[in-house]
Amino acid sequence: MAKSLVFRKWLVLVLLLVPTLMSAQDVVDSVEVDPYEGMIIETYETEDGGTASDTIYLDNQDDDSLRITQYDLKEFDWVDICYNPQYAIVTKDGKKGIYDLILHKNITEIEFRELGYSRQTESEDSTNISMFYAKKGIKHGILGVSESTNDILSIWMDDPDEVYSLEECTTIDKKIVKRAKKLLEAFIQQQKMENAQIVILDAKSGCLKAWIALDANMEKEDAGKLLAHSCSGSLTKPFHTVMALENEGLSLDSVCNGVSYRQGIEAFNNDVMYHAIQNGYRRKVAERKWQQLTDTQNPSTSPFIIAVGYNSLANDGSMIIPTMKADSVNIENEVFSSSVLDNLRDVLKVKGQEFLQLSWLSPKTGWFGYATEEMVYAVGDKEKEIPIGKQIQFAGLFPVADPCYTICIVADKHSLDVNPSVFQDVVNPLATWLLK
Repeated sequence: MAKSLVFRKWLVLVLLLVPTLMSAQDVVDSVEVDPYEGMIIETYETEDGGTASDTIYLDNQDDDSLRITQYDLKEFDWVDICYNPQYAIVTKDGKKGIYDLILHKNITEIEFRELGYSRQTESEDSTNISMFYAKKGIKHGILGVSESTNDILSIWMDDPDEVYSLEECTTIDKKIVKRAKKLLEAFIQQQKMENAQIVILDAKSGCLKAWIALDANMEKEDAGKLLAHSCSGSLTKPFHTVMALENEGLSLDSVCNGVSYRQGIEAFNNDVMYHAIQNGYRRKVAERKWQQLTDTQNPSTSPFIIAVGYNSLANDGSMIIPTMKADSVNIENEVFSSSVLDNLRDVLKVKGQEFLQLSWLSPKTGWFGYATEEMVYAVGDKEKEIPIGKQIQFAGLFPVADPCYTICIVADKHSLDVNPSVFQDVVNPLATWLLK
């Protein structure tokens, strides 16, 4: 694909301006322009703190690699004509792409989770260029489309709304990080996990002491990154159930299908919790909540947010949320009423070895905690027919009498032969060490 030199110069200029165009917090480093468009531009930081770019031109490529999946307009769920009417943003199965309404063809794959038309600009040789902003996976970027040829060059960076950074967080405890990382690495290897994350908060101050994400395959794009959406909200089922009961004016001892709600929550009975949520919220709201609580294909939260929620049990129902900036936190006061808080402490207090799902916790410590597991399905399995693995989760704070730390740990495995009890090799020794 021949491209004008001016178009290439325009892209290099945009690339160097990206920190201004996108976000002052972004770091421009190893930014890659789509290689199938004939070139790669790599941007890196120089010794003096500036940025520089190297452009690599690729040899002729196999035409098959340039093919884009085509759909008829009637096949899209939604067609949104852009301000420049040559193009439309089309949506199919929740994903978006760019469609040329003049040529009647897709000019990108339908793969973006967010896509929007930005503006039209003009290069030095008077070539009109349409610019789009896009989000794909954990990346966000700018797409420049040459209107005469539909050549597309794109610039991608980590999306700050999806990827957390701890570089400015001053409350991280290096000793805790070192200990937790060693235990997590051994856990992944011994249990053959695909990935695992652990978050540790100071229960009293709410400050973040450690957040570690590890992946068995460190070549994956998201390996080791702290993702805003990396797990389902399964661990918050007791919270939503208790709040739904209060909405209905019911107590923990109210009965559902011959079982009290207290027993249903403590015994990890999904049917009982689902019934409470269905009755305690409007139908559409309830369905959306349950989807977020169980959907591992489209993760709705992170172990960090879950840990913050559990930590509210030690702070009279107020959520203390670390900002990741120095030692500052945001506080949301009285998120839970006193009655909801009392009920949560009641059902989340681990009572000896009564329930097998938490019998692996060391009785020497004393916990408020909960553990769950959800099936993982292949991305294309919309009907969720055949599970390919499990996501297991645990959150808790300890000791019960005077909580010092809150822990949340989440892991994925491509096997159905796993349950939260495998966390014992991380949680128990870590809790013992932390309380020394």
